[in-house]
Amino acid sequence: MPSLTISKLTGKASFQDLGRNCAQHLGFSGSGAADEYSYLLANQLIGNQLIENKFSAAAIEVTLGQLSLVANETCQLVITGADCQAYIQILNGEKITINNNTVFNLTQGNELNLALPKKQLHSYIAIVGGFSATKFFNSVSQTTSEYALAFGEAELEVGKKLYFPAHCSTEMYSDEKINKGEVKHNFHQSEQLILRFLPSLLWQILTPHIKQLFLNQHYQISPQSNRMGYRLLGEYLPVKNVTQTLSKPINYGTIQLPSDGQPIVLMKERQTIGGYPTLGTVIQTDLFRLSQKRPGEKIRFIPASLEQAQAQLLAFREKFHLR
Repeated sequence: MPSLTISKLTGKASFQDLGRNCAQHLGFSGSGAADEYSYLLANQLIGNQLIENKFSAAAIEVTLGQLSLVANETCQLVITGADCQAYIQILNGEKITINNNTVFNLTQGNELNLALPKKQLHSYIAIVGGFSATKFFNSVSQTTSEYALAFGEAELEVGKKLYFPAHCSTEMYSDEKINKGEVKHNFHQSEQLILRFLPSLLWQILTPHIKQLFLNQHYQISPQSNRMGYRLLGEYLPVKNVTQTLSKPINYGTIQLPSDGQPIVLMKERQTIGGYPTLGTVIQTDLFRLSQKRPGEKIRFIPASLEQAQAQLLAFREKFHLR
């Protein structure tokens, strides 16, 4: 099979699709692309088709750039998400700048380079037909805490070959097949992000003072944040007479409140159960936006209704023709 070889990797990179949401009850993380918008956009631009009402093509999620790939056979790629100032190093020494959201050719022997992005965190590299990788529960998504289990694809590292279907090296897509209208939509907010959440039962019994304290804060994203959870820094939230409960299943976007009074928003590589008190659940579309925010940036919370959350998710899915 044709392939790309990782020649440099200083940041982090992994194979991701939409995850394995059917596995949480068995104790495995759902994982999946942190920023589903950029993942879906990459697949749409490169021409990958829906399979069983979803894009299942594996893309490479690159966190903080600093990745280089050498083409062992000519192929077409697209990069979305964080702008890593990508360029192609040609064998004769010439450099060609690559713009995000634009399908491009990578000729055999040439090297694609992604630098440290100035904004956002995750970039996505998609190829026609998706990258070939070992599936676990019908998903190639990799999870840091589960590499040792060796159920899925091995961790990406320098020297590893990234295979793709043979037809992808010859079937070149023309500009006419690219839906440029999708790129114009400004999904990621440049200003401070406001996270809409569905309140929990605990939230309903909190005093008005505690609720306002939580809602009025401009929480800062902690450097300890990762794909498992975003830790937030702010004024101590004095939720009294609430202790850890028996462990129970937790959701993508659950807002946990540990004893230090600093909230944690659970992300794609979250654990499957937890015992911390919970204030609510952030709606999915805002979680995709949160995943691109970096340590030091600030966010706020605002309550939302189930109807609002459903409408937002429906509009998002319709954009990519997902029912």
